[in-house]
Amino acid sequence: MFNEIPNRVAQLRLFLQQRGLQACVIPTADPHASEYIASHWHARQYFSGFTGSAGTLIVAAEAVGLWTDSRYWLQAELELAGSGIALFRVGEEGVPAPAQWLSETLERGSRVAMLPELFSVEDMRKYQAKLSAYQISIETECDFISALWEGRPALSNEPFFVFDEKYAGKNTREKLAGIRQTMQRQNAEILLLNVLDEIAWLFNIRGNDVAYNPVVTAFAAVETERVLLFVAPEKLTAETKKYFFENEILLKDYDGFSEYLCLLHEKTVWLDEQKMNFAAYEMVVHRNKILSEPSPVLLAKSVKNSTEIDGMRLAMEKDGAALTRFWLWFETAMNRNGEKYVVLTELSLAEKLREFRAEQEDFSGESFAPIVGFAAHGAIVHYSATAATDSEICPESFLLIDSGAQFLHGTTDITRTFALGKLSNRQRRDYTLVLKGHIALAQAVFPAGTRGTQLDALARQFLWRDGLNYGHGTGHGVGCFLGVHEGPQSISPRENPVALQAGMIVSNEPGLYREGEYGIRLENLVLVKKCDFLEKQDFFCFETLTLLPFDQRAIDYSLLGDDELEWINNYHRVVFERLSPRLSAVEQDFLKEKTKRIDLCGNEKI
Repeated sequence: MFNEIPNRVAQLRLFLQQRGLQACVIPTADPHASEYIASHWHARQYFSGFTGSAGTLIVAAEAVGLWTDSRYWLQAELELAGSGIALFRVGEEGVPAPAQWLSETLERGSRVAMLPELFSVEDMRKYQAKLSAYQISIETECDFISALWEGRPALSNEPFFVFDEKYAGKNTREKLAGIRQTMQRQNAEILLLNVLDEIAWLFNIRGNDVAYNPVVTAFAAVETERVLLFVAPEKLTAETKKYFFENEILLKDYDGFSEYLCLLHEKTVWLDEQKMNFAAYEMVVHRNKILSEPSPVLLAKSVKNSTEIDGMRLAMEKDGAALTRFWLWFETAMNRNGEKYVVLTELSLAEKLREFRAEQEDFSGESFAPIVGFAAHGAIVHYSATAATDSEICPESFLLIDSGAQFLHGTTDITRTFALGKLSNRQRRDYTLVLKGHIALAQAVFPAGTRGTQLDALARQFLWRDGLNYGHGTGHGVGCFLGVHEGPQSISPRENPVALQAGMIVSNEPGLYREGEYGIRLENLVLVKKCDFLEKQDFFCFETLTLLPFDQRAIDYSLLGDDELEWINNYHRVVFERLSPRLSAVEQDFLKEKTKRIDLCGNEKI
């Protein structure tokens, strides 16, 4: 791959030069503001060789650079080696933003190619504002990606299916009625939707158009009197056609969305400028009144109904049973005596983990590519093992596994860090500080109106006391048989105005990463719920949903208080009670050992 990248960059430079363009910007994006994008839109990866899920590539006449955040710094260093592409570490002091770099690199009067369908309205405006100050213009008509990408994958025409109401909890008519009520309060005549998980949720449909995300490539428009879904006709079946007819949803070709937008005139159009692509926006902004607000579907989707919550609990039980079997298999396989010797690698563990999950009823695939990082690889936050980097697992240091599954009932996301061999005092202290932060957040009680930003320090406080920290957020929203990452809620140092509400599900995942040595992350999913133990009705707490023990071999019990020890005991008791009915006698014995009660002096009770 690395030998091909310089040639691709050279071809791109020549193409731009022949058209009087001095640079181009290639984001990790599609027209739907997706985090995970279909292979048809993997242009940044094609031209750079960098496989991370976030980053921006800029190719100029004399320089080329890739911008990515701290989750991918180590991965990007490895993948960009030998490509001639400079790495810009987003968030590091002194690192210019892409638009700033362009303004400092290019001469006045330069022209920069940017495909408008790959930039949100907000992002395009930021580029325009910065570059115009230096008399640098943006060219939006040059599709250099289609012209140069040989063998570009086509968009999927795979059929999708109707998501049964027994899993969704509400039918699409009910959901549309709620959305239209919100539209009416905002005096909006049309709501435009381009985000795929919002469309999947609103119309109760699921598909396979994006890896790990059961979404359907489509656009949608909700009007006061009708609803339109823009989807490739090849993707429709007799069943889905009947479903949309019965729900009075008009079907239009996916490519017809642009024509529809061009016909809108003197309407109040609701769209999210942070999500709607600039190409679509330009088709409606000049003849209509724009209401720029987050989509009402976003918040409605994030607050799970009782059916979805019960489904998520069931998904956690199935996932926990599969992970327990995996843990037992792994420890047995690590017994390297005589004929029992088995070579285990990061890739083989990822495959075995998928096999155990696939045995569960209603399994529908993984929710993201599993992160299996042994020792130093665990310090790469979003590490992805390849044939070139695949490490053999040895009885030493830590093994970090971050993985998840898609069940018809719900989506899971869990990280555990396992102790392999004898740990040093520093390793046990590091693990325990992360665990203390996890427990502190899990025990949080907070009033209505609290934002995730206000809770983030709970998970970091013990690391901070040792002068330690981690670069990623502490929590993200999770969908119900949808995206493993969803908004609008989050738990992060980055300011987010959205308050946590009962029914939201977020992750609790503090971590610690020592470059070149090991990484530690402990993640459970938690449900925001009203506090039953308080008389006041305006206070919330978390219910931990994920079910799998923490590795007690890694804990330094001298660092834990009685309340923390009791939280671990209570959590492990629930884990055993909920998972044991799904396990064999041998697996139950194994789980019983892993959830053995610890007395308040930090000793195992026999």
